[in-house]
Amino acid sequence: MNVSFPSILTDHTTLRIPAGIHYITEPIVLRGKHIRITGEGAAVLRGSIRLGRKDFSDVEDGVLSAKVSRPVDGLYVGGRKYRMARYPKATDLNAVFGGYAADCIFPEKTREWADPAGGYIHAMHAHLWGGYSYRIEGKNPDGTLVLSGGWQNNRQMGMHAEYRFAENIREEMTEPGEWCYCEREGRIYLRPIPGDDLEQTEAVVSSSFLILEDCEDVTIENLTLEQGTRTFMETKEPLLRSDWTVCRKGAVLVKNSRDCMLDNCTFRDIGSNGVFVDGDCSRIAIKRSHFTEIGASALCFVGQPSSVRSPLFEYGETQTAAEMDPTPGPCSEDYPKDCLVEDCLIEWVGLTEKQAAGVEISMAFGVTVRNCTICHTPRAGINISEGTFGGHRIEGCDVFDTVRETGDHGSFNSWGRDRFWHLRDVDDHDCGQYASLDMLAPNTITRSRFRCDRGWDIDLDDGSSYYHITQNLCLNGGIKLREGFGRVVRNNVTADTIHFHVWYPHSEDVVENNIMFRPYRPIGMPSVWGKSLNRNILHTPGQMSPMSAEALSTLSGQDEESVCLDCMFRAPAASDYTPMSPGVTGFEDFPTEFGVRYAPLRALADTPALPTCATAAAAQNRTVRTLRGVSVRNIADDGEMSVYGTAGHTGALVLEASAEAAVRGLLSGDVIVAYNGLPVNCAEDLPEEPAWLYCGITVIRKQVRTEL
Repeated sequence: MNVSFPSILTDHTTLRIPAGIHYITEPIVLRGKHIRITGEGAAVLRGSIRLGRKDFSDVEDGVLSAKVSRPVDGLYVGGRKYRMARYPKATDLNAVFGGYAADCIFPEKTREWADPAGGYIHAMHAHLWGGYSYRIEGKNPDGTLVLSGGWQNNRQMGMHAEYRFAENIREEMTEPGEWCYCEREGRIYLRPIPGDDLEQTEAVVSSSFLILEDCEDVTIENLTLEQGTRTFMETKEPLLRSDWTVCRKGAVLVKNSRDCMLDNCTFRDIGSNGVFVDGDCSRIAIKRSHFTEIGASALCFVGQPSSVRSPLFEYGETQTAAEMDPTPGPCSEDYPKDCLVEDCLIEWVGLTEKQAAGVEISMAFGVTVRNCTICHTPRAGINISEGTFGGHRIEGCDVFDTVRETGDHGSFNSWGRDRFWHLRDVDDHDCGQYASLDMLAPNTITRSRFRCDRGWDIDLDDGSSYYHITQNLCLNGGIKLREGFGRVVRNNVTADTIHFHVWYPHSEDVVENNIMFRPYRPIGMPSVWGKSLNRNILHTPGQMSPMSAEALSTLSGQDEESVCLDCMFRAPAASDYTPMSPGVTGFEDFPTEFGVRYAPLRALADTPALPTCATAAAAQNRTVRTLRGVSVRNIADDGEMSVYGTAGHTGALVLEASAEAAVRGLLSGDVIVAYNGLPVNCAEDLPEEPAWLYCGITVIRKQVRTEL
C-alpha cells in the first residue's frame, strides 16, 4: 500500500496506520511528548522495497538479476523467503547454524569462488561462548580469504575449528530459492522457484522502523514490524567484562525517553535487535507482544558506560582498590530504569548473532520481566550482563530450549564482573566489602520455570551477587552458584541439583528449603560453604518417612535438618511439583502456571519437555592417572568445563602436582591443554614417560592460558 508517513512526529501527534502492508525505507522518528501510533486492523510495516518482473533480466540458465538502489539483505518472491546462497546448505534446523563445514575458509574450497568479496563467514566462538561474523574483503593468490570483523564477542579467542559457514557466495547459488547480493555491481542475483511470481518480489533494505528520541508519554500499539536487515557487522561495542558486544540499534530504538509503551505488537523476521532501550530511559514498557525470527536479541535494556564508576571492558582487565572509585552506585543517569516486559512471547531469536538473548540487561536498574514465554534461543533466554545496577525482577516466566548452539551457559544467565571482582590487591577473604558497590538493590528470580539441556537452568556465573532465587521450578540443568556474595536460594524445586562452584570464603550465601533430585555438585569449594545450608530435601522415590540427608550434609558440612524423602509430587506430568508428602515441612507452595498469559499469544506458545521423577547420575570419566607424582584426570562435565574455562570437555585436570612438577611451574588445579605443541584433549593424551614435564606445557589456570 502506498501511504506516505511523516518522517518525524512531534508533540501531541496521533498517527493512525491503515490496515495493509506499508513499505518504509527510512525510520519514523519520534521526538516530543504525548505521541500515539496506532495500527488499524492488520497494519504491517515492512523494511523492504518492491520489485516486478520488468526489473529482472536473464543472466544465465535459471539465474536472473536486478539492479537495486540500496544494499539488500533479504529477499522474498511471491511471499516465500529465499535463502542467501551459502556453503554448506542449511539442511538441519537442530544443527549449529543449520549446517556447518570447517573447510569454508580453506583454500581447497575458496579456490572455487572467483570473487567472494562481499561474502561473509559466520563462526562459533572457539569455546562456544557466542559467535563471530566476518566480511570477506577479497582473496589472496593462495586462496586464503582476506577477512574483516570478528568483533561480535568480547572474549576474543578466535573462531571455532569446525562450526562455521560461508554466506553470500555466488558460486554456491546452485538451487532454486537461493539468491545473493553483489555490492560492487549493486545487483541481486537469484534462482527463482518455478511458479513463484516475480511481480511480487520484495528486497529487504532497512533495519530500523521507529526511533524514539527524548520522548515522553508515547504509545505504539497494534503494529506488525517485519522484514528488517541484519546488523551483525555493527555489533562491536563491548559491554563491561561480559562476553557481549552490542549494536545500539533495533527495529525500535528508544533513547533517553520515559513513560513509553509498546502494546500488542509483532516483530517478525527482524535481522537486528527487536527493541533496544538505550541510555537514560525510565518506565519503558513492552506488553502483549510477539517476537519471532529475530537475528539478534529480542529486547535489550543497555545503559551507557558513562553511568558506571571505574568501568572495565574486557574479561581480563583488572584494577586495584586504590585505582577504583569507591563511591557506591552509578555516576550518571545514563541507564534504563524501572522498565517492564510483560505478557510477551519471545521465540526463535539469535538466528544470526549467537551472543544474543530473549532479554538482555546491562547497566540498568529495576527491569521487570513478567509472565513471558522465552524459548528457542542459541544462548540464554534472559541474560543479565553484570551487577550494575540490580533491582531486576524475573517473575512468572517460562524459559526453555535455550543454549541450542553454544555452551557453558544457562536458560537464565548472569555475570557479576563488577568493581569488586578480581581486584589485584585484595584477598578473596576481604573482597566482600566491595561486592555491593554497583548494586542499588538485589535481583529477584521467582515463580518461574526453566529448562536448559546444554547447561544450567539458572546460571549465576562469575561474581553474580545479591540474588534472591525463590519458588522456581528447574526441569533439567539445576541451579549454579559460582563465586559471589549474598545469594538467597529458597523454596525451589530442581529435577537436578544445586551446583556450587569456587565460592569466596565468606560469601554469606543461604540455601534452604529447596527440593532437589540429586546430591549437590560442588567444585573448588572452601571449607565453609556460605552462611546457611539447611532444611533441604533430597527427593528419594520410595523413602516414605524423612531420613537424614547424609548425601548432602557430608558434602556441605551443614544441612543438619535436611532430609531424604519421597515428596509425592501432586501432578508432575502436568508440571505441578507441589509436594504432597506429610513429611515435607517448611516448603512453601507456589503457582504452577508459567509463561505468557495473553490468550492469543498463549495459544501460540510452546511448552518445555518435563522430566521424570527418577534419579539418575550421568556416567563420568573420572579415572585418575598418576604420572611421576602428577595425578591427572579428564574434564568430566559441563561444571568443570565452566569452572576451568576449557573448550568443551578437553584437557587433563591436575589433581595433585609433585614437588618436581611444582618447581617447573605446574600446579594443582591447572588444566593441561597442550604439550610440546601437541593438543591434550584428555588425560590419556599424556604419555607414560613424563618427558612432557620438561617440554613446553600450556595450561589453563584461572581461565587464562599460560605457557610453562
